Amino acid sequence: MSLLPVSRKSFFTGVERPDGLGLQMHFRRDLVYTDIVVARAFEGYENTVHGGMIFGILDTIMWYAIIMATKKICMTRKTDMDFFKPMKCNTRYRGEGKLLRVEGRDVWATAWIDDAEKERCAQVTALFREPKRLDRERLLSRLDFTGVSPEIRELFLLGTP
Repeated sequence: MSLLPVSRKSFFTGVERPDGLGLQMHFRRDLVYTDIVVARAFEGYENTVHGGMIFGILDTIMWYAIIMATKKICMTRKTDMDFFKPMKCNTRYRGEGKLLRVEGRDVWATAWIDDAEKERCAQVTALFREPKRLDRERLLSRLDFTGVSPEIRELFLLGTP
């Protein structure tokens, strides 16, 4: 298991965002995962996590799955989202994701959230694309590498697609 760097200012992972979720991203074998607890401030229906929050978490997981598998930084282009059962606020869940395939600049990934009984709450499959122009150094300079292993740091900072 390896801790991954997080964006300092991201709502989902940002260490400089006291109003955010503060997700810690991890990598093990071919999976990116995070433990999730969403406060009631982000509910849709009573004590139920808003679907937009669920999608944002899954999108973040897929971004990490892509960079870990390919070293490519990609942006979401198209998604197919399924909601199977409600996620309750202030309840622990596990989100996981992995790369599916790469075809040129197009990259497909999937991510899902399961409850403590390993029942699926939501899943998304998405097409990502490498942007034509990206300031990789600037984007990576916004990451916090506290607690990250030297191997993971090197993968992010020195990795090339």
